[in-house]
Amino acid sequence: MCLLIVLRGRFASHPVLVASNRDERRDRKASPPGLWVGERHRAISPRDRQAGGTWLAVGDSGLFAGITNRKDVPVPPGAATRGALPHLAVDAGDLAGAVAAVQRAVAAQPFGGFQLVLCDGVRTVVLRNDGARLDRLDWSDELLIVSNEHGPGELTLPGLEPAVAPRGSPEAQLEALQPLLLLTGSSGEHRVLKRGADYGTVSSSLIAVPRNDPLQLVWRFAAGPPDVNEYRNYGNLGRRLLRDGSDLSRDRPPL
Repeated sequence: MCLLIVLRGRFASHPVLVASNRDERRDRKASPPGLWVGERHRAISPRDRQAGGTWLAVGDSGLFAGITNRKDVPVPPGAATRGALPHLAVDAGDLAGAVAAVQRAVAAQPFGGFQLVLCDGVRTVVLRNDGARLDRLDWSDELLIVSNEHGPGELTLPGLEPAVAPRGSPEAQLEALQPLLLLTGSSGEHRVLKRGADYGTVSSSLIAVPRNDPLQLVWRFAAGPPDVNEYRNYGNLGRRLLRDGSDLSRDRPPL
């Protein structure tokens, strides 16, 4: 399943921790984390090469956005790509602006079902679209788990309690969360890691979002199933979130 785990407020230096797997068709190409430049803000995000969007983004203001689709909601004809929404959100700069930007986008054009998780280290908001309406859920718990098959509060994973038990550092906490991304239970409920020939787990991320210093970004990314692909740290890309007076339009990817 596409899985998104967000742990908020555990560390003052890195108030947003993320563990996530992406499931997709194996022939749908994607790029590892890189710089994305919007109209107002920069972000680090991996990129879907087919539609140009993303499933995870960390903005230069410290705002995190992550999206899953909803398996129970069909995609309407002419739907816009859901992968544009994390970039749209972080380009707004803050959580309130992100919510408003997504609300405007959904009102203006059809999208397939999605769950968009927004977290600024203080608040976590989930925007859930079922094709007919967009609902906002303000999530008060420090831990949030969603998947393309489960809404907030619906999924309990084996080994969750030791994985979220407090650790001494953000890196240690990410290491504790990693086993949740490797679950291969016999039931669909707990089969997080998927191995299908045509569709399955195609990448995995472990992220620690810094509060004030982009140079402290941690982003460990496996470009394939994480049980057979090593995580590479793309955190050094955090320096590219710092504005240096260059012409931002030179870095802006085509839409």
